[in-house]
Order: sequence, then structure tokens, then C-alpha cells
Amino acid sequence: MLKIDLHIHTLHSGHAYGSFYDVVNEAKRKKMSMIAITDHGPDMIGASGWYHFGIGYRRPEYKNLKVLWGCEANIIDAKGNIDLNEDIQKKLDIILVGFHKMDKYKDAGIKGNTKAMISALKNPHIKVLTHPANGQYDYDFEKVCKAAIDNNVLLELNLAYLKNSNEEKLLMLKKMIDMTRSAGKKIIINSDAHFIHEIGDDSILKKYWTKLGLSKNIIMNNYPDELMKFLKK
Repeated sequence: MLKIDLHIHTLHSGHAYGSFYDVVNEAKRKKMSMIAITDHGPDMIGASGWYHFGIGYRRPEYKNLKVLWGCEANIIDAKGNIDLNEDIQKKLDIILVGFHKMDKYKDAGIKGNTKAMISALKNPHIKVLTHPANGQYDYDFEKVCKAAIDNNVLLELNLAYLKNSNEEKLLMLKKMIDMTRSAGKKIIINSDAHFIHEIGDDSILKKYWTKLGLSKNIIMNNYPDELMKFLKK
């Protein structure tokens, strides 16, 4: 079970099924130490507007559970802009970014999508690239992974997508992990939970641990102090 899970959705994403308090209570039940509420950005169909992301400063605090307020933002154009204005970006504890076909981004082909993604990864507020092997629009996977590493953005091993990965996707994830290790960096493992039972559930890792070349020292979740310093940069 993950003690830290930084990719969790609530009802405010439009297609997730737990409230903020449902998520918190589940994390407390599982004795987790840190979670992030990362609802889809406002450009996603069905997601909440910008005010949802701006009001996080009023969330409750808990004694044994740190709750970060964030967003899984959407890239909205060829320049790599995301669907949050600068003021909101500065207020959030963590911003994840990824391509999603349920938003308004127009597919620009492999070359254009790669350029847009790399441009987005240069945004200093973005800390995590979500489900890199499942970008939902085609891009140059190795170039994007390298850009994430070069711009100090964590590459995510997404447990929800791992459950349905074919051999091609597994090879891509192995490449991502190898590139991260060679660069002396770490990956982040997240649930991408849309139902509360998924929060922190990393049981699928046992099946793929050796195949992906995983080791405890490459997983940022195992280093909470280092993670917090990273998020505050």
C-alpha cells in the first residue's frame, strides 16, 4: 500500500465518484501519510471551474495525514499552455499535466504534440507528467521523457494504466524507468484513483516489479522529505 499518493480525483473531476471527505477518510483508514487532491483542470468535460482550484487554501488540516491541493491540468494549445491561469498555478501545492481526449486540445500529430508537451514541461509550476506511456495523443515518448527529466518533472508510473498495459506499454515504462535511473532521478508512483477503493492500492506492482526494473531507491514516494523539498522548489 502506498503511504503517499499524489494523483487522486474527486467528484469535481466530473467522472470520479468520491467526495473530498470520502477520499480523506479512505486515506486515513489505510494509514497513509500524504495524498494530493488532483482533480482534472477546467478544460476537461464535466470538471469544475477555476474557483474549485483557488479555494484549496480553506481545506481542513489533519494530524497524521498531509493533504495537498492540486490539479491534473490539461495542455490546451500547441504552445504548451495549460488550463489554469498563472495566479491559480502559484496557489496550488502540486500541478500534474497530461494529454486527455476529453478536453479541447486539437491533435497536432506526433511532431506537434511532442512540441506542445515539451513546452508544457518547461513550466516551473508543473511537477508531474501523468501516464507518459498513455498520453492519449501520440508523441515522441523518449523525447518527452528526456524533457521531463531535464526540466525536473517527475515521470509517473500510473497504476490505473499499468493494470491494462500490453507488452508495448510495458517496454515503454521500462525505458522510462531506465532513463530516469541513468539520469540519477526518481519516478513517482500514483494510483490515479477515480474510485476510493483505488487510493494507495499498489498491489499490481508485485506482478511487474522485476519486469519493469523497479527498485525502492528510484521511487520518490519512499522519500517524503525529499519529495516535499522538490514540490516547494
